[in-house]
Amino acid sequence: MRDNIDQVFSNIFEKAEKLLKSIDAQEHIQIPRIVAHQKNRSNIMVASPEEYFRITVAIPFLDDFIHQLTERFAKHKKSLSSLHCLLPNVCVVHKVDLEDLSLYKQFLDYDTLAAELDLWRQKWKQLIAVDRPKNAIETISECNQCIYPNIYILLKILATLPVSTATPERSFSTLRRLKDFLRNSTGQERLTGLALLSVHREINVDIEEVVNRFSREKTRNVQFIL
Repeated sequence: MRDNIDQVFSNIFEKAEKLLKSIDAQEHIQIPRIVAHQKNRSNIMVASPEEYFRITVAIPFLDDFIHQLTERFAKHKKSLSSLHCLLPNVCVVHKVDLEDLSLYKQFLDYDTLAAELDLWRQKWKQLIAVDRPKNAIETISECNQCIYPNIYILLKILATLPVSTATPERSFSTLRRLKDFLRNSTGQERLTGLALLSVHREINVDIEEVVNRFSREKTRNVQFIL
């Protein structure tokens, strides 16, 4: 898409114009007003609204999206490739490197993993390509958890990896407990502290240590007396 952004965005812009006219036939997409000293948005001299939004919205969005994907997945590329090799049509051609799965070692029985992978590969070699599962979800349903416990775990990781957002979801769930219409003005520092206490509530807090650290703080106006 990024390499062919002109044509791709032209189609998107055309659909946007049709949608706008279906709502109000008199309206049309315009270039935002350009001033000499613009601070709140891009101030680019262009000939058409399509060109303006392509340069100021579409291209920056795609560039940032590609950058984020590279940042998030580059260091885990080998692990992701190894997980992908568990799919039947791939595993019959490429062997899985055990070292590339070391990231998930805590979830696996490494003593039996190599044997499982060999059995898994032989299983799918007996079937033709059209009879093999095509994706992780289909493959999980064909994976006997008793025979292939390690592979079953890895397939679950592969199936859920694209939508896994555990850390943000925990934060959002915590915010609903901390903030309501009565406490919406909570300061950032206090909110962060309360959120950490709630998210990591399984950690035991030593109350005596908290009191001692508080007593040693030098930012109080009144002397702290135990």
